[in-house]
Amino acid sequence: MIRIIPTPYLAVEGEGKFALDGTSVYVHANDIRISRAVQVLCSEIGKKCGGFVPFSAGKPQGHYIYVRAGDDALCESYTLEVTPECIMIESGGPAGAYWGIQSLRQLVSDGDVPVCRIYDRPDFRFRGFYQDITRGRVNKLSHLCSIVDMLSYYKINMLQLYVEDAFMFREFCGIITEDEALTPAEMLELDEYCFDHFIDLVPSLSTFGHMYTLLQSDKYKHLCELENFEPKREYWMEKQWHHTIDPYNPESAEVVTSMIEQYIPLFRSKYFNICCDETLDLCHGRNSGKDTGEAFIHHASKLISVLRAHGKTAMLWGDVCMAHADLVKANISPDDVIILNWCYHKVVPDWLGWVFNDMGYRSIFCPGTSSWSRFIENADEGIGNIASFAAHAKKNGVLGILNTNWGDFGHICPFNSNLYGALFGAQKSWNVGADTGADFTRLVSERLYGVTEFDMTETILALCRAESVSTWSHLLTWYNKNFNMGEPEAFIYENEKADADALHAIDVCRTERARLKSLGRDDDVIRDLILSSEGIEILCRIALYLRKADGYSDKSELCGIIDKWLERYSAAWLSDDKPSGLWRIRDFLTRLTNAI
Repeated sequence: MIRIIPTPYLAVEGEGKFALDGTSVYVHANDIRISRAVQVLCSEIGKKCGGFVPFSAGKPQGHYIYVRAGDDALCESYTLEVTPECIMIESGGPAGAYWGIQSLRQLVSDGDVPVCRIYDRPDFRFRGFYQDITRGRVNKLSHLCSIVDMLSYYKINMLQLYVEDAFMFREFCGIITEDEALTPAEMLELDEYCFDHFIDLVPSLSTFGHMYTLLQSDKYKHLCELENFEPKREYWMEKQWHHTIDPYNPESAEVVTSMIEQYIPLFRSKYFNICCDETLDLCHGRNSGKDTGEAFIHHASKLISVLRAHGKTAMLWGDVCMAHADLVKANISPDDVIILNWCYHKVVPDWLGWVFNDMGYRSIFCPGTSSWSRFIENADEGIGNIASFAAHAKKNGVLGILNTNWGDFGHICPFNSNLYGALFGAQKSWNVGADTGADFTRLVSERLYGVTEFDMTETILALCRAESVSTWSHLLTWYNKNFNMGEPEAFIYENEKADADALHAIDVCRTERARLKSLGRDDDVIRDLILSSEGIEILCRIALYLRKADGYSDKSELCGIIDKWLERYSAAWLSDDKPSGLWRIRDFLTRLTNAI
């Protein structure tokens, strides 16, 4: 087995190895990004060999590595040939050479490189990752750059950040602060960093639905479809399901256009995701009685025209487009948009794979890590969803995969607790048919988590199943109904779970936490997985307290456990992310424990 993720398209292993000691490195490329990538490779070889490894543009000689890249900007295929005497990476374009270097970096991480010949190329032109920075966590620039490092290492070539209110638009002056949002300077720096790593940073902005913060402000609430709306439920619920902007107020298009035009200059990308999904309030307020399809076209077509005037191609989510297929086909040119076709079921229905093809639109398929509203990704659900959607994507010849990582209800899941779903998406985006069995998961354990003592994917699966007993979203919904809506009811588990299941889940959390602690590491990945396991245990403890289970009736003990955990959880959050929505999580747990 050639130990590379994503699995190469074609790899043949031979006899012998290329020894890293005494290596000379040569590069022939017109793209400075290739030189930067080669420098990283040289540094990693130097660490293995205990010496300095230079590189040059001279004629290869001796015991060497040679990287050669042509000028075809669209070429992502490469060959990687290893003999005992030399290693050759060749591609018709800089992107392909860059991906070849990432493959060699993985082989070098194991030591001397096995003799082999690899021909590799991706199944899809677009291989994306979608990071929510709006619903709780706003990643620091340094953390976003580390995410880019990981994504590019595994050959992801597109990144989108979901933004409703997590950017310092002038419209948010006095409404949000830099503790809650990225600045233009940070976004420009991130775009440069992505470019250096052959990732297209595509702007993504809510421009129709999901505009809660803007439309709840005194300055802009008159643009809300729901007139005189007063929130009653928990903040995360209101933000998740509201607000839609009034498409027929001329000022709405002016405000949204202003935000788009502030955003455009910060990105190299020729694409712009205007979202336009889940316009749930549309024609249920100020425009009651009007046709929702016509209202959607009225606003969306204006935004698409703005982007077209700036030389950009619009992307938008496909749910509303699908609901009004005939109107969309009649009014929106397939040349102007790419439809983002999303579904998060474990098994994606077959018809969803061809629906936009039949409408004549280009599309990208969007599965998800299934980490939202959780402390750890739901790997059972996520890997099924990603694999199913990827198979449909290959069958129907779509443009690519955009693996989504949402943050519903506060984004309680640390990024390190959804790594497997992110990597599984990278594997299926590059090579749909590649095996993801035991050999793959063991390699994931080594490459992604640095763990050889056991298969880390087993820990991820055990914890995700434990979290199915008492969930954050279920507890939040119960609290909201009892203490916000004035509809008291006893706490019951979802999905016919019982106290015995919660007790078992606690045992699982403790067992897996002991395994993690046995590694003797204090790095961020292990730290976050331990915190997630403790968060899952706390949810089960709260459920058992509410159920008056034997041994779990001491409220002061429960509060003490939560307080100590929150202190460490907060410190971990602030090491990677801006303060943003952390206070809301702390506040909710405080209100919950006071109320019960």
